Amino acid sequence: MKSEQQAVRAWVNGSVYSPADPFATAVLLDGATVAWVGSDDAARAMAGADVTPGDLRAAVVTPAFVAHHRVDAAGELPRAEHGYGAVELVGSDADALDAAVREVRADGLHAMPVLVRGARESDELDPSALPSPALGFDAAPFGDPAALADAAREHLVACTRVGLQAVLVLPPSGDGASESGSSGDGPPGSRLSGNELSGSDASGNDRPEDDPDETAGEDEASRSEDPRVDALLDAADAAAEELGGRALHARGHRIEGVEWLSEAQCERLADLAITVSCVPGRAPLRDLSRAGVPVTLMTDDPSPWTAVKAALEAPAEHLRTSARAAFLALTRGVWRAHRGGTPLAGQLAPGAEATLAVWDAESVMVQQAQGTGASWSTDPRARTPVLPALDDSRLPRCEATVVAGVLVSGAEPRP
Repeated sequence: MKSEQQAVRAWVNGSVYSPADPFATAVLLDGATVAWVGSDDAARAMAGADVTPGDLRAAVVTPAFVAHHRVDAAGELPRAEHGYGAVELVGSDADALDAAVREVRADGLHAMPVLVRGARESDELDPSALPSPALGFDAAPFGDPAALADAAREHLVACTRVGLQAVLVLPPSGDGASESGSSGDGPPGSRLSGNELSGSDASGNDRPEDDPDETAGEDEASRSEDPRVDALLDAADAAAEELGGRALHARGHRIEGVEWLSEAQCERLADLAITVSCVPGRAPLRDLSRAGVPVTLMTDDPSPWTAVKAALEAPAEHLRTSARAAFLALTRGVWRAHRGGTPLAGQLAPGAEATLAVWDAESVMVQQAQGTGASWSTDPRARTPVLPALDDSRLPRCEATVVAGVLVSGAEPRP
């Protein structure tokens, strides 16, 4: 249920996930902006006598998640009631993409559309006619790595020259390269299919054949490197040679749908300053982190915490990351990966947009993935912000979602 934006609101007696104060129990909202985070007493004093604080009753307040959804899918769009504040929409049909954008905005969420349409020459691109300063490229129709590399290079060069971010879209492992031997003569973007990118069926559930528990015992060496990624990296190398590395890197190009990678591919991604959007539980998040590659995670599950849990508890060590790193990759990281975002987007800090979710969680803690090293200290003296514990009997349940200061789902904390 949507409400009109209120002038000043103070919420107290909770657990507020904020880089500004890891022990924050209260948040002060001023219209569409986070004005302050900190202690309950200070929140009451700053709010003034005219404002009655809302009691969070030990609920957890976090930045709202950002979902990733393939418009060509048959599944439902992510909703505000699930704790999402924005949805990245990817599709090759401009009309369907526009319709999805309208539906997402009608739900009160931010829409982040990416039209998938391969480009060969910069002269054919009109950035003002696109729904965002990004243009997608579908790798699925190309069975020949050389043809994929050549087409991706053309796309990268054309986008870079007109100031667009290129989003190179990979199909899931075991799909995309046509078994009939297609060399990519069909129009780029012609084979986008549903929730393939997130490895889910139309209902948003993992495909049984790709269940991490079933693949844990497989030979990692046989699944550690995707030749399509090599083709895209070769394309980026060629584009950098043609345009100059500085010009290419400045556009923040991305690869979406990344799954199995080798350590060498992670290093190449870092050298080319390419951001990757990964399937949680299937991409080597540990190796990407060590290489310094910017990472976002993709999900449109009714519970975004499912993706955090999948990254935290992946069957192999190199696929895991901490709950905090996974959470950031689903919030702040996505906003940073998109062109035009503000520096504070996706976090709760003074001056940031008040886009947040309130969660009913059984407990909170700092959770480090087993076998990945101490990326985040679990000692309270380290002042690491805490998140809902994901080893409890149930995942956190969303009680309210606020987007740009407007309550779009659930109910405000009561006095």
